[in-house]
Amino acid sequence: MKKLTKFFSALAVALPLTVQAQTVELTTMNWPPFYGDNLEKSGFIAAIVDEALAQSDYDSTVEFTAWQTALDTVKAGEKDAILGAYYSKERAQEYYFSIPIYTVLTGLIKKTDFPLNNYDSFESLNQYTIGKLKGSVISESFDNFQFSALKEYLEVSDAIKALDSNEIQLYADSLAVAKEAAKAEGIDASKFQILMPPLEENDLYLMISKSIPNAEALRDAFNKGLLEIQMTGRYDEILAEFNQR
Repeated sequence: MKKLTKFFSALAVALPLTVQAQTVELTTMNWPPFYGDNLEKSGFIAAIVDEALAQSDYDSTVEFTAWQTALDTVKAGEKDAILGAYYSKERAQEYYFSIPIYTVLTGLIKKTDFPLNNYDSFESLNQYTIGKLKGSVISESFDNFQFSALKEYLEVSDAIKALDSNEIQLYADSLAVAKEAAKAEGIDASKFQILMPPLEENDLYLMISKSIPNAEALRDAFNKGLLEIQMTGRYDEILAEFNQR
């Protein structure tokens, strides 16, 4: 009887177990060309995140909403993580951050007829009305400066329409994102450019709720999966599929 028990114990170890993959519920805003509900595979950042999670045996879904809504639902643990967020010390109190996924250049976007191409201080820009997304992080220096006229918008499209109509003179975001939003609204994207110098090179992260069970384990699993697809070359293949560097 002991021999039979040992046989079945050994067989159980040898046979692969079928375990249903845990589904990670992601949320974020529409932010083409990086991610969006109308993009192939929801965009190349979403494709990278999906494959990194799959490498660690997780499934994933993504829901697109307003940025502030995404922040609130993940903070409360109603969703597991935000796909594609910038780091800040304040955010690190409420969320865990993965290793960096991709780097984005952020700047102050203007219309080509705006009578300024360069600036040397935020003080020199304080005479203008500047737009940003509600709940967004731009750069430490920008976020800490007390601008006299800073307007917040729920969607990139709202900010771009405000910039086009001269409701604001500058908008803090990625130029690539601004141009995509302009195209979607039927606005000539060539009329927008970055005021020099740019503000920041920001890394994009998976930002995980501290309110969910096993949050740190999810972070570590994602990091492991991301490193693995980078080492195998799959990461670069995804970028090439989406014509990204």
